Amino acid sequence: MDLAGVYGTRLSQRISAALLVTLSALWLSGVSWLLVHYLLARPGEFGVVRHPLETPLLTIHGVLALLGLFMLGWFAGRHAGAAAGLRRRASGWWLTLWLAALVIAGGAQFFLASDTWQARATLLHEILGASLILPVLAHGWRFSAAARERDRARGFHGPRSMRHRRRHPPQPPRSARS
Repeated sequence: MDLAGVYGTRLSQRISAALLVTLSALWLSGVSWLLVHYLLARPGEFGVVRHPLETPLLTIHGVLALLGLFMLGWFAGRHAGAAAGLRRRASGWWLTLWLAALVIAGGAQFFLASDTWQARATLLHEILGASLILPVLAHGWRFSAAARERDRARGFHGPRSMRHRRRHPPQPPRSARS
């Protein structure tokens, strides 16, 4: 079973689904933590009393972040370099830079000694993370639209087109055959 596919092509549906599930769970855990942190905290006698779900949500978010980094690295090695065609290049780079800023801001929260800079990194991470859905959807839409158009132009339709292409290469256009 070839889980990862060939370098420079789209990943298998299983790996793509695992990546999307991991990133979705990562995003949901982060947004859930934000909601619990900012909406369910209440004032107490000695300061703010945090909701009991904050710690488990943050732990889940951290574990998923490590898994997501591993999967994104694997995905980038197999997909990003070879799939950087002109039609998807802008959205792919935008998403890559967004994720890099998100990872740097997330890691900076652990290593910055200044409370001011740590608060700024936290705010940046929260804003970039909550709005990450926008570049992901933009890239996914552009990618799928471009892939559908390319497959349609080559005469391939349906989910089995990649397997079909390996066994039966595309025929030249009718005008070139005559």
